[in-house]
Amino acid sequence: MPVLDIRALQRVMTRRNVLFKHQLANLVGISYGRLTQIIANGESDVEQDILDRLCTGLDCEPGDILTQDMTEKRPASGEG
Repeated sequence: MPVLDIRALQRVMTRRNVLFKHQLANLVGISYGRLTQIIANGESDVEQDILDRLCTGLDCEPGDILTQDMTEKRPASGEG
């Protein structure tokens, strides 16, 4: 399952000259509290609507700010 990569998000924010969380919250139209909650808690289950808003506001693709969750259990070799 893809998860929001906070470091990647910060890199994209910097490239777009969005240096503060309140700037990003205003840019994408979500509350500062919700954005802080996502970033501080490292939420992996970010709503698709918020992900779309982040990508639109930062002019990026989801792959730019998402990473694969490496803690996800995978079947062992030879299992179904």
